[in-house]
Amino acid sequence: MFHRSGKEGLMKMRMKGGAPVAVAVFLVLIVALAISVYLKIQRVNVDLTQVVDQSVLRIVPQPIPVPDAKLTRMDGKPFGKKALEGKWTFLYFGYTLCPDVCPTELTALAEVADLLRREGVQSRWQQVFVSVDPERDTPEQLGRFVSYFDPQIIAATGEQTELRIMAQPIGVGWEKAALPTANDAPSNSYLVNHTTSILLVSPDATVVGVYPTPHNPEAMVKAYLAVTRE
Repeated sequence: MFHRSGKEGLMKMRMKGGAPVAVAVFLVLIVALAISVYLKIQRVNVDLTQVVDQSVLRIVPQPIPVPDAKLTRMDGKPFGKKALEGKWTFLYFGYTLCPDVCPTELTALAEVADLLRREGVQSRWQQVFVSVDPERDTPEQLGRFVSYFDPQIIAATGEQTELRIMAQPIGVGWEKAALPTANDAPSNSYLVNHTTSILLVSPDATVVGVYPTPHNPEAMVKAYLAVTRE
């Protein structure tokens, strides 16, 4: 009886002594993890402006979340903020009847796509063209337009109110400009002055960088790979 009690007492002492050690080890692991995450965040914040040519890709000091909006894709499916999640996105706002700027920028995006495919990271990024001219850009028109440059480009548009909900907070704007045409010209003859920058959106749907014009595809890809560490 005495021997059993002594053994039980010894086991209790060991259990009591082991508990603080386990807690201490757990706390050390938590602290180490927190420090690791902090250092990683600091490294990203500090390094991006140092490793990326700011004339090619301007890093946004404070990433800007893309607001949700009810848009429609060229295939008729809904398009909103969720469509920007899970992948890096090259986001551009324009319109299909744009006479010069939009074709130039979509040509650059198509070249970027070709270069990135050679890098073997096709599944990690996407390109999105949002039309700010829904009055003239039907889903069919959008589909034909982007397919001319690259069939993988996603096109979407929506009502002006919804477009501005998404675009204005991330620094994109536009306005109609009348054309110097004859009095009998159709009422839908106009140009649209719009932001020409291409936005780089992270997989959590936040704008982290802006590609200003002019756009050099090789330089754009180099900056993208530096930001994404791919």
